Amino acid sequence: MSLLCLFLSASFLTLLIFIRRRSLSLYHYPPGPRALPFIGNVLQVPIERPEERFAQWGFHYGDVVYIRLFQQPIVILNSLQAARDILEKRGAIYSDRPRFVLFSELMGWASASTHVRYGPRFRKHRRFVNLTFNQQAASRLRPLQVKEAFTLMDGFIQTPDLFLQHFRRYAAATILKITYGREITSVDDFFVLLAERAGTLTVESGSPAATLVDYFPIIRHIPTWAPFAGFKRKALEARKAVQKMMDIPFEIVKEDLRTGRATPSYTSTLLEAHRQSDGKVDPEDEEDIKGSAGTLYAGMQTVAVLETFMLAMTRHPEILIRAQGEMDRVVGTDRLPDLDDRPSLTYLECLFNEVLRWNPPVPLGLPHRLMEDDVYKGYFIPKGSNIIANAHAILHDCPQPNEFNPDRYMVDNDLPDPKHVIFGFGRRICPGRYFADAGIWIVLANIIAIFRITPARNERDEPIIPPVSFATAFVRHCKPFPSCIEPRSENALKLYRQASAQWSN
Repeated sequence: MSLLCLFLSASFLTLLIFIRRRSLSLYHYPPGPRALPFIGNVLQVPIERPEERFAQWGFHYGDVVYIRLFQQPIVILNSLQAARDILEKRGAIYSDRPRFVLFSELMGWASASTHVRYGPRFRKHRRFVNLTFNQQAASRLRPLQVKEAFTLMDGFIQTPDLFLQHFRRYAAATILKITYGREITSVDDFFVLLAERAGTLTVESGSPAATLVDYFPIIRHIPTWAPFAGFKRKALEARKAVQKMMDIPFEIVKEDLRTGRATPSYTSTLLEAHRQSDGKVDPEDEEDIKGSAGTLYAGMQTVAVLETFMLAMTRHPEILIRAQGEMDRVVGTDRLPDLDDRPSLTYLECLFNEVLRWNPPVPLGLPHRLMEDDVYKGYFIPKGSNIIANAHAILHDCPQPNEFNPDRYMVDNDLPDPKHVIFGFGRRICPGRYFADAGIWIVLANIIAIFRITPARNERDEPIIPPVSFATAFVRHCKPFPSCIEPRSENALKLYRQASAQWSN
């Protein structure tokens, strides 16, 4: 009887699977450009600014576009509604990540919380990060952000031509203090250089979605000296840099804990919390703590946003003057702004939104992976598809999208809030979004209150208007440009000095 029941159960399950697949076969894939045999749409996806090509396909084929890179199905979401419908309302089956061979196996990032597969370990990573970066916990980190923002302002005063380096120091200083308890005073700090080298080499090793090894995993076994193995040589070099970035500060925290010198931090707190009765930490817990800490360490999106703000202000000093007029009316001229002023500084909020809209720091976000077959609006989306939410297309769906114009948020209430787009969707939304949002606002508000920003001038005293030019990479940074930064008044400089002295005590 037991064998008969087992046979009947298996037969019934097989029948259900057949019926489901049969019903799904009646649906068509979402529309998209015609694919070539075997290689699919590989030749149609540009190496530079693919988000713009994807947006063009969105105008032609609709909000949901289907392409195929070799045998890998890719679904591109070019509207906010489609992204919410699929990645949020159906998050239970769209919250996995693709397993990119280059990143997961060659780069050693399998444990990083942004790349870990959906399941118990993913939830564990999120739990780790949420302990420090949930909305309530993030508010307790504001004093650090304000202190480091004033150090950034001092850099603008002392060496204004190095403003891009000061942004990098600010981003590194805030996250390294929280993650490892390290004090960062210079852009030349060893830990800042570690993070920058790892980030640069990772970008140079190529986008994971654009490498043949992701579609033909057997290629990873070819020797580094073989022809066409350049990707592997770059990946191995990047792997060493990433491993140093993750290992060195982590091992320092472990040693400080052992000797009783550890400063409270994300890493030290988690290691203490997971210490067993014998004083050791389970290897998997240790790997997860190190991986999640390393992911926080490597984040460079804040720098890209601050660079974009400076580019926009250099090109449009009149917008900065308008924001300063609002600042003087709302905050006054006897103190500097703080986060309590944020609800009243409506034009600054529009300016912040426009910075994020004009150049989304991660234009294509991190892809999701569908865990089972699905149907959306009559279109069949096969299991294993990579799902890309095109933040660039979503935020550029407005009149004159390439023009920097904060007023659009004053007159059009239907525009999506960029902060609801750039941090991702569903169960993969960035857990550090509250911390990042507050940190950027604090910097923007203080720059506006203290400084005048105008184009640099050449030897003929003519203004140098920087072009709107962004480097093609996973994180879209501005290409280097000059700018003239100086205190806007003696009173603003006095307020800075008073506030800086208060926060340094």
